[in-house]
Amino acid sequence: MVGYHGDSLETYYLVRWWVSMWTVWRHNGQWTLSFRPLFTDRSLCAKTSCETQSQVQMKERQREREREREREREVGREREREREREVGRERERERERERERERERERERERERERERERERERERERERERERERERERERERGQLMIDRFHNSIKEPCISPFLGSIARSRPPSIPPSLHPSLRPCACPFIMQWLSVCSLLVLLSVSARSQAQNQICTIFTEAKEDGFKSLILVGLAQNLPDSTLGDLVPLIAEALAMGVKCCSDTPPEDCDRDVADLFQSAVCSSETLVEKNHLKMCCEKTAAERTHCFLDHKAKIPRDLSLKAELPAADQCEDFKKDHKAFVGRFIFKFSKSNTMLQPHVILAIAKAYGEVLTSCCGEAEAQTCFDTKKATFQRAVGKRVTELRALCIVHKKYGDRVVKAKKLIQYSQKMPQASFQEMGGMVDKIVATVAPCCSGDMVTCMKERKALVDEVCADKSVLSRAAGLSACCKEDAVHRGSCVEAMKPDSKPDGLSEHYDVHADIAAVCQTFTKTPDVAMGKLVYEISVRHPESSQQVILRFAKEAEQALLQCCDKEDHAECVRTALAGSDIDKKITDETDYYKKMCAVETGMNNNAFEKSMMVHYTRIMPQASFDQLHIVSERVHDVLHDCCKDEPGHFILPCAEEKLTDAIDATCEDYDPSSINPRIAHCCNQSYSMRRPCILAIQPDTEFMPPELDASNFHMGPELCTKDSKELLLSGKKLLYGVVRHKTTITEEQLKSISTKYHSMKEKCCAAEDQAACFTEEAPKLVAESAELVKA
Repeated sequence: MVGYHGDSLETYYLVRWWVSMWTVWRHNGQWTLSFRPLFTDRSLCAKTSCETQSQVQMKERQREREREREREREVGREREREREREVGRERERERERERERERERERERERERERERERERERERERERERERERERERERERGQLMIDRFHNSIKEPCISPFLGSIARSRPPSIPPSLHPSLRPCACPFIMQWLSVCSLLVLLSVSARSQAQNQICTIFTEAKEDGFKSLILVGLAQNLPDSTLGDLVPLIAEALAMGVKCCSDTPPEDCDRDVADLFQSAVCSSETLVEKNHLKMCCEKTAAERTHCFLDHKAKIPRDLSLKAELPAADQCEDFKKDHKAFVGRFIFKFSKSNTMLQPHVILAIAKAYGEVLTSCCGEAEAQTCFDTKKATFQRAVGKRVTELRALCIVHKKYGDRVVKAKKLIQYSQKMPQASFQEMGGMVDKIVATVAPCCSGDMVTCMKERKALVDEVCADKSVLSRAAGLSACCKEDAVHRGSCVEAMKPDSKPDGLSEHYDVHADIAAVCQTFTKTPDVAMGKLVYEISVRHPESSQQVILRFAKEAEQALLQCCDKEDHAECVRTALAGSDIDKKITDETDYYKKMCAVETGMNNNAFEKSMMVHYTRIMPQASFDQLHIVSERVHDVLHDCCKDEPGHFILPCAEEKLTDAIDATCEDYDPSSINPRIAHCCNQSYSMRRPCILAIQPDTEFMPPELDASNFHMGPELCTKDSKELLLSGKKLLYGVVRHKTTITEEQLKSISTKYHSMKEKCCAAEDQAACFTEEAPKLVAESAELVKA
């Protein structure tokens, strides 16, 4: 460029600018046409203001990225706010659920209060009925007194007064000769006709008035001194569980002195008071007894409120039906021979404290039976062997009686008077088929009336009403002449008559009674009665079946009666009711039902008899573990033991044709006790469903339950099975318990386990037991072999 002086510099810069205009470069993946100069002459930039567009764009992109980040942050904040709002809504929903739960609890409390009010109304109705009965007795006494007054007024007649006057002077009557003619055709014949009746009324009225006004003397006279003291002891022991026998002796002595005074010629005014009120006053008079037994609140009340408080306190005392370990037979025999009455008194005291809701006459009967065991065995050379043998029988009998009474109370509590009345109608119609339906209905109504006070623990009312019932029944000469069993029981003393009636065997059937009852034979009359009074019609149906079938259980008859009732409800309003009932009951035959159920129990007896040792009880453990694996071992141990005891006793003691009423009645009692003792809903829904079935359908319902395949079993772990040298004992109870625990664990692990698998595990168990019991170091052997057995069992049930 030498030689260019004028325009050469301008041309140079112009070329450079021109080149920079067409510079293309790539930034962030984009091709850009830029004014960026190729040279770095700052002076040129200063002159041309060449801040590149790429820098502007970069800043813009940075701002865009910042805005994007801000938008993302805003979205995050919005999400956070939404989460907070959702948490708030969830908290509000939880608060609403809690409020709903609180409302439900309040409703439940209100329902409980309503139930309590209903119970209070029922108690008030019962008190009103008692007052009505008292008024009726008072009216009866007034009527008797009126007859007496009329009788006394009649002695003013000339044909009677000399006769009565001579009696009063205790010498033969001196009748004036002038009156002899009037004695032949007596001027007042109606008086002569009623003379004997009036004399009887005098005696009855005086007796009734004396008993009503002096109950203590009545009890003392009939129970005798020892029986009276025993009854007082039972009452005190049941109500004062924290007192010792020594604490009660002074009160018993006071009661005995009171009984003697009340039967004297000049009884104290207190003898006219209610027995329960006297009993409570005596207890409340002792500050020591009140404090020791927490009765201060009750003793601050009076009259009916105090009685109810005593009953509630008694009902809350823990129940213990077990018989405590006794002294060796030799020691017991020594104490028994030394002082028979003191020994029996101690037994009554201990047993009453353990069985606070048991009726006094039952406790006294049990004490009498225990005394008979000792009387029998204490004269034997091998007293301990005799005692062990008879004690087992005695304990089974005690358990049986206690279970029967408790089951009746459970049925009354759950199902009410109607089912209890049906049960008692069947029971006594079977025992006394000679009695008419009307006679049986009246008797059963009175029996049912005693159930509520006896089950509530009101033993004074219970004994009073039971005695009145038995006295009335035993006074009916018409029934006694036809019922041999009842006649024999009425000859027992007052304490034991009731128990005798309940235990008596069925009498022979009346002559001319058909073998089968045909409900269709007189269906028109049946429907007519059913339409007007359904309970009377159903009672007559139950009665007619019961007198013909003493070999049936109550539950079978009730199941048939339920089907018959549905048929009558469905058909009695129709014109062709006879054909309708026949069609409705076509598949229901009472004779077939009885035969089928009897055959079932006979087969069970054959199985039970054919198994040795305790195999049947173990099989029951397996069966009930299959259907309710959620239950604890203790629960299933008791259930299997109850079922075994029922079938063992019934199969051994009852003739073949009476196996059904024995077995099903006792199994139903066992089911009632199980459903009452354990919350069925905590076991599984199937058991809960069966426990809430109608009374007669509980046992068939449980029998139909299949193994629970939904149960999630725990792993078989050797630590859950304690198998050690104790298995080498000869104690059969310990061995049975150990075997049942192993079965319980294995069956829970697989409720569908086969019999072959169970037999295999049982064989391995006995092999291990034999091996380790023969080893020198038994503990070491069991420590090694027991886990192996559990592991092999776990593998076996997986197959």
